[in-house]
Amino acid sequence: MREKITLIESESPLCPVQAFAEQTDNAVWFYLFYPFRDQKKDLFEAGNNLKACWVCNCREAPDRLDSGDRFMMMPKGCFSHDPNGITVAKEGLHITWLADGNSAVLHRNGNVLAVIPPKAGLYAFPGFSRYAVGQNRYAWEMPEELRLHWMQQVADCDQLWEHSHAAGFWQSLQSMHLKILDGFFGKNTGYYAIDEGKYPLRAVIEGKKNGVVYGFTAFLSLFQQPEIEVYIKNGWQHSRIEFGFAAAEHLADKPKIQAYNCFMALAKYIYRDTVFFAHGHTNTWDGIPGFHAFLFLNARAIEGMESPQYPKFMGDPINLLWAVPITKAEYDFTVENGVDELLKHAKDPARLHIFDGKPKFSL
Repeated sequence: MREKITLIESESPLCPVQAFAEQTDNAVWFYLFYPFRDQKKDLFEAGNNLKACWVCNCREAPDRLDSGDRFMMMPKGCFSHDPNGITVAKEGLHITWLADGNSAVLHRNGNVLAVIPPKAGLYAFPGFSRYAVGQNRYAWEMPEELRLHWMQQVADCDQLWEHSHAAGFWQSLQSMHLKILDGFFGKNTGYYAIDEGKYPLRAVIEGKKNGVVYGFTAFLSLFQQPEIEVYIKNGWQHSRIEFGFAAAEHLADKPKIQAYNCFMALAKYIYRDTVFFAHGHTNTWDGIPGFHAFLFLNARAIEGMESPQYPKFMGDPINLLWAVPITKAEYDFTVENGVDELLKHAKDPARLHIFDGKPKFSL
């Protein structure tokens, strides 16, 4: 390998991830590079968290994987292009980030060459290549129906990223959220930016109904949460979320601010730290006296629990996660036993989400 040529590179619009395609004398590879973050210093540093997917061989194939100077080439019988190798021209080459900002597609003139999806890296799965045949640790075959799926994802996500940088797009999205939430609690009474003036926009929309103050995030659901498909079956059904908080009006002032501050922090951490939130997850938060954490409950998982009615976005459902303040004892019980066991001790399951200053569970 006398020379390495970077064919194309790109930085994620959401996550601290870099994508690039590199060509050597042997082969073309597609990479995602994740810098290591020192959580104590809150700084990103050089690290070795790399996902790699073979794209094509550039010269005659070896007989087997890892064969001497043919290292990192796909062996004979495991690819479909010219056995003497091909190259990838820079002209027309593009990288499209998927909707989680943490996975990407390499394509040229509309033809998908390689995909590193959310599940890449799990169980020795490296990603998909147009030219791969079968499955090995360098690349997995991309069947025609899957290739067509990724082509559609490229078209949809290219449009998403382009529109999400246009002011008119956010105005229309804001109108959509206001319409949904006004349909839930009547005319909204407050609108708070929680994006610190940075892309992407985030907000909390507030309203009142039947003596209860409600606050809901807006715009989080525009993007999918990263990594969720790795850990949750059918993760795409849970990947788009909004947070909600409800409290009795006479004591809502301080608790709601704590909830909104939590939402602002989590909206940033989801993509900076590539974490996700779903039904039953918790986040420690000591800002409400007598309470230790927020427990997130998906309104769809609890019979009778109210929720705004969100339409699907890009084919995915939008999940409302109610932030429920819980005590230290309730938090410890959840960590040890899980949310399903905790819910068996709920005093009034349908009204768990409405903060009234008292513990919601009988332990």
